[in-house]
Amino acid sequence: MPNPPPGFEWDEAKAHWNLSVHGVSFAETVRFDMAKAIELESHNDEIEEARVTALGKIGKTLHIIVYTRRAGNLKIISLRRAAAKERRRYIEKKNY
Repeated sequence: MPNPPPGFEWDEAKAHWNLSVHGVSFAETVRFDMAKAIELESHNDEIEEARVTALGKIGKTLHIIVYTRRAGNLKIISLRRAAAKERRRYIEKKNY
């Protein structure tokens, strides 16, 4: 697994798990189009850091990324392809 590029961080064990389960490398986060993504702040009393779930594109494919902001970096928690329901939601929000 490549090292995180500047501005990103992740746990190597989690990155390997994510790749084996979801088939998407955390290294792909640099291609995630944050400018056009739909972000949803996630609140969970059991988790101290605020997590953000974003729905956006890597290339032409919609993905879901879960991250938190830590010391100016995006700490990647999960990255996967969007499910059909999530794709519909993106299309509705973007008025496509």
